Amino acid sequence: MSFPFADSVAILTGASRGIGPIIAERLAAAGLRLALVARDPEGLRQTAGRIAATGRAPLVIQADIGDEADQIRIADTVRTRLGPPALLVNNAAIERIGRFQDLTTAQIKDVLLTNLLGAQILTRLVLPGMLAEGRGHIVNIGSVAGRIPYPYGTVNSAAKQGLTGFTWSLWAELRGTGVGVSVVHPTLVGRVGIAARWPSAGRPPLLRQVSAERVAQAVVDCVRKDRVEVTVAPATERIADVVSAVSPRLAAWGARRIGLYRYLRDIALATDAASPTGGYPR
Repeated sequence: MSFPFADSVAILTGASRGIGPIIAERLAAAGLRLALVARDPEGLRQTAGRIAATGRAPLVIQADIGDEADQIRIADTVRTRLGPPALLVNNAAIERIGRFQDLTTAQIKDVLLTNLLGAQILTRLVLPGMLAEGRGHIVNIGSVAGRIPYPYGTVNSAAKQGLTGFTWSLWAELRGTGVGVSVVHPTLVGRVGIAARWPSAGRPPLLRQVSAERVAQAVVDCVRKDRVEVTVAPATERIADVVSAVSPRLAAWGARRIGLYRYLRDIALATDAASPTGGYPR
């Protein structure tokens, strides 16, 4: 059964910046009624304005996806104001670039609570309604960095690998219920992603970027076609993705050879020097 986009209710987390506003626009264009969730009130206001300009004002919820009380408030508010959600896009994420030994316990918890645990708990809160309706879809925004060795982004990589395992396991559990589960793995996203803030000097020529629009379209496509896993990356990185699945050691060797790890190390050291937090909210 195809997913009924028109007038269905969708929750999008991480809607205030990065790829979030672009995903919001693509979901609105598909006819969904949106609930936009993020911590940043100004970014939310701007995204809501872009969506309202298309003809339908979204519901705006300022909340921290890593906070338990906020998770419950999000689910309750959407059900009360818009109705039962048929689509949840778990996009909220924090990128933490730095040497692992330099991270604090609080920083590690912040990434895991936002990138992994928050997505799982919000899914648990909306899933009973989807199952009762016999329809719905969960989309988790993963990362190519969660499928290949990603030094200096170790905590984020762990969270994204966790999202992949969560997606496939939940997909297997929900088969035949009418509720689908997907994970979208973007590589570095240009213009609005974290890579837009990285220096171009020293970047390996093979380290290419994709547009936020491609990622947003992949979200819609995986729901429409009920695909479990989609990688949004240039051909060379899709090949590396396959190689890593067979041999992470071989993938790491190739990444070192093209200078990727040296580039990431330089970014990590520069980030540590410039910012005590070393974090890039998406």
